[in-house]
Amino acid sequence: MAYHLLTYSLIFLPVVIALYQLCPARFRFVVLLAADYTFFCMISGKLLVWLLLATLVTYGTGRWLAAIPVRHSDLHGKALTRKKRGVLALGIVLILGTLVTLKYLRVFGVTLAAPIGISYYSLQAISYMTDVYRGTQESCKNPVKVALYLSFFPQIMEGPISRFSETADALYGGNSIQFENLVFGYQRIIWGLFKKMVIADRLAPLVVKVFSSYNNFDGAAILVGVLAYTMQLYMEFSGCMDIIMGSGEIFGVPLPENFRQPFFAKNAGDFWRRWHITLGAWLKDYVFYPISLAKPVKNLAKKIKKKAGFSVSKFVAPTIALFFVWLSNGIWHGPHMNYIFYGMYYFVLIVIENLTEEPCRKLVERFKLDTECIGFRIFQFLKLFVIVNIGEMFFRADTVATGFRMLRRIVTDFHITALAETNFGVDVPDLILASVSILLVFVVDVIHEKGISIRRKVAECKLPVRWSFWYAVILLVVVFGAYGSGYTIVDMIYAAY
Repeated sequence: MAYHLLTYSLIFLPVVIALYQLCPARFRFVVLLAADYTFFCMISGKLLVWLLLATLVTYGTGRWLAAIPVRHSDLHGKALTRKKRGVLALGIVLILGTLVTLKYLRVFGVTLAAPIGISYYSLQAISYMTDVYRGTQESCKNPVKVALYLSFFPQIMEGPISRFSETADALYGGNSIQFENLVFGYQRIIWGLFKKMVIADRLAPLVVKVFSSYNNFDGAAILVGVLAYTMQLYMEFSGCMDIIMGSGEIFGVPLPENFRQPFFAKNAGDFWRRWHITLGAWLKDYVFYPISLAKPVKNLAKKIKKKAGFSVSKFVAPTIALFFVWLSNGIWHGPHMNYIFYGMYYFVLIVIENLTEEPCRKLVERFKLDTECIGFRIFQFLKLFVIVNIGEMFFRADTVATGFRMLRRIVTDFHITALAETNFGVDVPDLILASVSILLVFVVDVIHEKGISIRRKVAECKLPVRWSFWYAVILLVVVFGAYGSGYTIVDMIYAAY
């Protein structure tokens, strides 16, 4: 079962909603946990044991950390910190060890079945244990809360990566489903289905054909394939997030947003503060800050400051930390060099942005450039769009070498007139429909970028207008969704990570 399948939104989710609402409030957490494990087993079966083990490790590490000051009252200062650090390290090694064993040993020819969502719930487990160690999160005495936090069925497959303090109380609280949450939740689910089924799945055959046989296409056709993949990835991932966020909203669970109009970003760094937001936030809190504040890094920065001055040394700690952030980002996606290259690609870009930020600011001031004018904004958009598409090309390519060959062909063998005779494996009406739908999504993004909630605005309209609007969206999904005969079900891309 996957979020975009109608069996989820029309059967599984309504059944869970009904059972949850009919159950007494104090037992509703049981319904949710049963739904979580049922959903997990429908996809990964017996591999549920790995999720249960991760839950035991996470809960046990949290309780052990809380017990150290009590059981070892003779320890103080650095001795106490070392003891707690050892316990945290053990918990992280167990979680990461399982992740590496199940997901990354395939590089060495060892293929083991990995449960769905292991990359997501592993990061949530590490964040909880680390927060307990830091003292920013109280150790939870209730193992069921930890289990709910790691296994909530709407987010187990693709995130978002939440913190214990954000969702645990709402998951365990048993609050009644409010009519507004139910309506708003399903509205967001419908919008997510539109992006996934009408746009992303319609572009999938084109993307597969171009990337699997790029040697048969000229540069212009390859560029179309790259653009299509970028749109497919955005529409699918953000669409699935809409389905996930809508599902959480129904139960009153405040899941963190994972997208915020990324293509309206000003640069690569800003793009990643808007795209897969929770992964970036996790890497910032649990990789960037610990490394940039580590004693060896700070000592290195001090040495460089003495020799080269503060203007150079101030970049040392952030740059070293950024390297490990983007290396981790690449490795998290999978054990392939193209993912690591993808991470290093953004590392280089963001370091360049950091180094040139001050000179660019002075340049803008000197020539009194209007950075808010429409021309400058268009320039920023086009620059970012090129950067993102190059990155996604390497992300999707089978190998790094394949990515470079595709890029070279785009640059050296570009014939736009050849597009008229190119067979992309997708009918022209489908391409037109996808293009119009993409334009519609970007219009909605423009409105959201201005801080306007379309759902709220529609809710303020009279009943006939409200229902007409949402029936129209449902009709678009039913009529134009890429499903049924002639279409192959397209798996969720980020569920594989």
